[in-house]
Amino acid sequence: MSEQIALKAERRSVVGKKVKRLRASGQLPAVVYGEKIAPIACSVDMKALETVLHSHGRNAIIALVTGETTQSTIIKDIQHHPLRRNITHVDFHRIDLTQTIVVDVPIEAVGIPEGVRNSGGMLEHMLHSLEIECLPMEIPDRVKVDVSALGIGDSIHVFDIKLENSAHVIVTERDRAVFSVAAPAVAKEGEETVAEAVITEPEVIERGKKEEEEI
Repeated sequence: MSEQIALKAERRSVVGKKVKRLRASGQLPAVVYGEKIAPIACSVDMKALETVLHSHGRNAIIALVTGETTQSTIIKDIQHHPLRRNITHVDFHRIDLTQTIVVDVPIEAVGIPEGVRNSGGMLEHMLHSLEIECLPMEIPDRVKVDVSALGIGDSIHVFDIKLENSAHVIVTERDRAVFSVAAPAVAKEGEETVAEAVITEPEVIERGKKEEEEI
């Protein structure tokens, strides 16, 4: 990540239940927080924010433009409607581009584990993001982890992950498991697997049809 995304904001005096009018007009209520400054109530264009999130992700560094003032910010919190799941409020956190921050970065598996490919195991993904401390303009889009060498019962923990940028620091607890390969499920004696049920059921139905035809 090497650029700031400009987003226009308008200061607002509307608070409480009256913010429904803002949302109805396509504006999203927001607040800008930061050290040594009082919170600033503002609003941003809902579609413009959704475009930023879709194109640049949750960790986008946003140059929030309020009148003649531009502040470097990162999204700290997004609130959604409990049923419709649309965004209802957003919190921006003012940052200093020369100071490191801690962000959640998604973890992505690369490759097919040996235990899945050759032994029918299942890859389990237990930890989906890492807390990483880095400069705002150096936030990685994702952390890629090669899982191709994992056999049945093998695991990858946080302490196994090496970041491409040596200046980045992993804050997440080192002993947490990220990926593991579980053994294939084995049916107990007398039980049939799902696959067997799928295969045998049509045969029973077909045999029943033939018996009906004979009668």
